[in-house]
Amino acid sequence: MSQESRVANAEGIELVIEVFGQGPPLLFAHSLGSCRHQARRLLAPLADAFQVIVFDQRGHCGSTPVTDASLYEPHRMAEDIAVVLDHVGVEQAIVAGESMGAATALLFAISYPKRAQHLVLIAPTAADQRNSGCEMIMALADFAAEYGLKAAGDAVALAAMGSGIPRRVAQMITAVWTHHRLESFVAANRAVPQWVLFDSLAPVAALRMPVGIFGWGGDPSRPLSLARRLASAARHGQLETVDSLAAVAGDPGLYARIICGLLPG
Repeated sequence: MSQESRVANAEGIELVIEVFGQGPPLLFAHSLGSCRHQARRLLAPLADAFQVIVFDQRGHCGSTPVTDASLYEPHRMAEDIAVVLDHVGVEQAIVAGESMGAATALLFAISYPKRAQHLVLIAPTAADQRNSGCEMIMALADFAAEYGLKAAGDAVALAAMGSGIPRRVAQMITAVWTHHRLESFVAANRAVPQWVLFDSLAPVAALRMPVGIFGWGGDPSRPLSLARRLASAARHGQLETVDSLAAVAGDPGLYARIICGLLPG
């Protein structure tokens, strides 16, 4: 059974948090356009082994809408992770994130190395270079601004089906977009793809905790080359890959198995 709560960060932005399961704490930061509901579905198999902490990142789903693009600043969003952990009374956790969430999780681990017992990055999109899919994602934001979230979701679902993702799965991925406020979704999709976290991978090389990374091919906005570079840079890096996003979408239990496989011991 899950427990839901809300907490306001120093900027007055409320974050919705959900905690379920029993065991060592594992916090998961979702991807751009996603939400805690989708994260809960992906991580439900972990409930028997971990206390799973998911939350709506700022501007997403039940958290306070954020329409000012400047507030989607990666270091501020990394601080939101500290706010969430403080609120649920957890000093140290396994910290994981996907895409946008991988960036905020990475920055949190760099800023608070003693609070991140292990770090798991799924489909990382940002580090020392601009995201290669930046223009595509920003074009999606413009499309959504003009035609609405449902139309944007349908268009992306159709494109995903063209890449071999089943229709049901493609529609499920983008259906959560309608839970966001349009202006907030547009602002996030214009700001986040432009993130460059640091000038080099030296901060990653300085991390002492184990760093597990999962990536897949054929996805310009989540380049496998970045996953490989991060794994090589990390002092205790481990990399797992699959061929494509279709392989991930077709296996609902894959995220949970990958996360467990990337954790030492």
